[in-house]
Amino acid sequence: MNRIFKKKIDVSVLITSYSQRKITLETANYFSEICNEVILVDEEQPYLSEEDVIELKKKDINYIPYKAPSLEKEYNSPYAKRLIAAKNAKNKYVVHSNHDERYTYMGLLASVNELDNDKNLTFCAGQAVAIRSNGNNIHYTRQYKNLCKYQNINNLEQRLYYHANAYAPLAHYSVWQKESFINVMKKSISVHDTMPSDTIMEEVIFELAADLVGNSKATNELYWIRNRINDPKNTSYERGEKAFEIIENKLGILFKDYDNIQVNIIINFFRDNFPFIKPSFIQKITILLKRMVRVFVKKKKVHDLDDLLNNNNINYVSHDISNLLKSMNL
Repeated sequence: MNRIFKKKIDVSVLITSYSQRKITLETANYFSEICNEVILVDEEQPYLSEEDVIELKKKDINYIPYKAPSLEKEYNSPYAKRLIAAKNAKNKYVVHSNHDERYTYMGLLASVNELDNDKNLTFCAGQAVAIRSNGNNIHYTRQYKNLCKYQNINNLEQRLYYHANAYAPLAHYSVWQKESFINVMKKSISVHDTMPSDTIMEEVIFELAADLVGNSKATNELYWIRNRINDPKNTSYERGEKAFEIIENKLGILFKDYDNIQVNIIINFFRDNFPFIKPSFIQKITILLKRMVRVFVKKKKVHDLDDLLNNNNINYVSHDISNLLKSMNL
């Protein structure tokens, strides 16, 4: 066992998958080296053999096979799997990971320490970068710049407006107090069950449901490396004005027990943060001009991750990153 760090972190990593089992198991094995529990809820069939499950158990990886109850409920499958994983977690903190992505040891540890030290904090993440490839060359980009100095500690209404304005999918990938995570997941599933839809903005329901239950922040530690090399699932989403209308209605369901939340303020912030969904005429012109400029001026790609992190003043530990990148087998 490769133990770069002396002590595993007391956090349960919730991994959910529907395909790409080889990559999924690589991810589970990575987290089992740095955290004391991994729970893998697997939708891919055939399921793992009993022998394979026993071998995973030796690494503190709890394997749970999953089958969606019906095609009608398929839209809620990712949330249902995360809920199952969280309910089976033994630690007081949980964190969900996509099947092909990674969190750093130091990033997770910093978030756990924040939650330990501030009992009024409900969930916490850190800074993010993406790993990309064009052919044989790997390069890195900054992700979610709004996470820089993100600190959403306020009353309920102001938390919602702050998050919608400085939007990043923070809640999906944070370290959480387990019971709060379970409650928010249940609430999100209820909203999606009440009004099934498939817009490109579905994530915001969980994000804002998270703000209803408590405070959040992002540390300045490198936390999350997004895998933008692995081919994503090809999915057709509802876009345009219809997407905003659907999300506005779903937020109405989410906030039905709250009197002072102004959904129009939130939607207006989302229009600014999701301009690609229904761009205005000016935004369309801006996008066109940027594309024309890219034809003649190639943006310099950052191939040295240290340079990217230092230029963005993000804290990191070199051997932590090396261990993480090695585990991705890119």
